[in-house]
Amino acid sequence: MKDRILNHMNEDHNDVLALYVRYFNKRDDVKEARLIDVNEEEMTLRVNGNEDVKVKFTKRTEFEHMHLEMVKMAKIARKELGIPAPERYKDKSHLQEEEIKIEINDFIRKFKSVILGTVTEDGEPNVTYAPFLRFRGDDYIFISTTGDHFDNLKNNGKLEVLFIEDEEKSKMISARTRVRYKAVAEFLERNAQFEEIMDEFQQKDSLIKMTRTMKDFYLVKLKLIKGRYIKGIGKAYDIAENGEIKHITQDGHVYGHKEK
Repeated sequence: MKDRILNHMNEDHNDVLALYVRYFNKRDDVKEARLIDVNEEEMTLRVNGNEDVKVKFTKRTEFEHMHLEMVKMAKIARKELGIPAPERYKDKSHLQEEEIKIEINDFIRKFKSVILGTVTEDGEPNVTYAPFLRFRGDDYIFISTTGDHFDNLKNNGKLEVLFIEDEEKSKMISARTRVRYKAVAEFLERNAQFEEIMDEFQQKDSLIKMTRTMKDFYLVKLKLIKGRYIKGIGKAYDIAENGEIKHITQDGHVYGHKEK
């Protein structure tokens, strides 16, 4: 539940996170923020990339009701700061769009590995896979210099990632649930943050206990840009760079979320 909240807020409502700190903590210097932790009393946000700030909820809130509390606080902050909500938040289909976003987050966070599509220096396509972790709203892979994708990512940095339903769990092989994203790779240094992320990675893959200390292995952060979510026949959705979800009809047209 906590991971779902972190992922959802960082991916889909990042615009409001800085407003929480600016209004409730009276901090005019906040330009951007990411949600890194929550409990029943407060949220913790990483402000301006280097400072962790706690913002108290208006009341003690259980995890299952936390989304409503955050929505309420966002409305208060926007009103008091004079910042209107985006027009799309006022649309009746917004709630359905939010449900699809949560579906996507829930689907992705179950994966322990991800399929990577990269390109060689000669422009040749290359498909591989790597261990994957979604942690505190960010996405990571752990790769070796011996992997075909290593040089591709070092030289280019652009890739596509694919999360696809297991064949054995799919009712229709030709319509397996899947999410595809265009992404950008960022190689991370070995520091305190590296160790924290690798501790979490190790819980998913016991082999990482050994490979995390090897100098030819690298932790890479993935920035997911835009993509497509398909969950069956006639249920395809474009994911825009700003996080908006658009339903794709059978004639190829794209509309604001529409279902049922």
